[in-house]
Amino acid sequence: MTPTQTMRTPIRLSSTTAVHAASVVLFTFLLSCSGAPEPTPTEAAAKAEDTVHLTPEQLKNAGIATGRLEQRSLGVTLPVQGVIEVPPQNLVSVSAPLGGYLRSTDLLPGMEVQQGQALAFLEDARFIQLQQDYLVAQGRVELLRLDHERQKALNASKTTSDKVFQEAATALNTEEVTLRALAEQLRLIGLDPAKLTAETISRSVALRSPIHGWVSSVKVNIGRYVQPTDVLFELVDPKDIHLALTVFEKDLPKVRVGQEVHARPTAHPQDAYEAEVILVGRSLDSDRSTVVHCHFTKAPKDLVPGMAMSAELESRTDSVWCVPEEAVVRTGDGQAVFTANADGGYTLVPVRTGAQEYGFIELVDPPAELRERPVAVKGTYALLSALKNGGEE
Repeated sequence: MTPTQTMRTPIRLSSTTAVHAASVVLFTFLLSCSGAPEPTPTEAAAKAEDTVHLTPEQLKNAGIATGRLEQRSLGVTLPVQGVIEVPPQNLVSVSAPLGGYLRSTDLLPGMEVQQGQALAFLEDARFIQLQQDYLVAQGRVELLRLDHERQKALNASKTTSDKVFQEAATALNTEEVTLRALAEQLRLIGLDPAKLTAETISRSVALRSPIHGWVSSVKVNIGRYVQPTDVLFELVDPKDIHLALTVFEKDLPKVRVGQEVHARPTAHPQDAYEAEVILVGRSLDSDRSTVVHCHFTKAPKDLVPGMAMSAELESRTDSVWCVPEEAVVRTGDGQAVFTANADGGYTLVPVRTGAQEYGFIELVDPPAELRERPVAVKGTYALLSALKNGGEE
């Protein structure tokens, strides 16, 4: 060996070190070839606790049936409160146009009245004077009309001057204006000028109902002298009685014209009334709410203004994932459904629910795997009972 040659000494591993290295390589290879990590013992036990297996006899007795999630448009209800109201044009205040003493009335709140029905009888000396003035003016008009015809004939033959004829025409026209004014005053208090004669002059007049409806309030008593500005009676026309609902700002996007409304009197919840939204308020009150006006589908007979009502506004959802109501069970933590497994078992899966209508209930944002797997739609509570009892009924 020359001095320039280098001596290479082979490195030898002990048998223990070689075995250890081979084990490390083998473990690394197996780890790299494995797929998803195996569930931990705790996860496997939790999944097993939510899965139930029934015998064929138990399945038959429980009546288990499966189905799949489907997409439907469901109704969503919005609970609100409101009162019965009457629009201003259907609330009538009755007054005596010329005043007078109230001689008689038999009205009580709640009584039904017909249009043209006498509500009360009033007396006053001015009624007599007005009738007298009309009859006197009527006689004067007849006299002036005859004089006008005579002056017209005389003027045509130039027997009288044009001035005399014009004065006769002016006097007739003035008296006719007075007669028309007195006639309108008579109609104002309910008297027909065409039927008035010297024999029919009366000291009393009837105060008649302008509408068919019912009496809301009586504000006068017999013997009292009333002024033209005094309200004697208030009448309500029931043809347009409506429901006024209070809807808060956050719920306004859910309200629209034409929406169905299911209403019940707060004091009598067993009575149900159907209505429809006809007007949505465009301004908010201090409490951030507005009024939604609803028209009843059928005219209500037992509702009066001011009556408190509870109502539900119904709207439609977009197409959502849903299952039959029987598929959803209540658990201690909320709600869940049972998915059918390939091995014949059923696993309890928590869900969030939404709208509910016609036997179907919405599942809010169900995972993709739940949309693709069959779920139990019948006998679900039998499965829940078996799960709680360890698979035995």
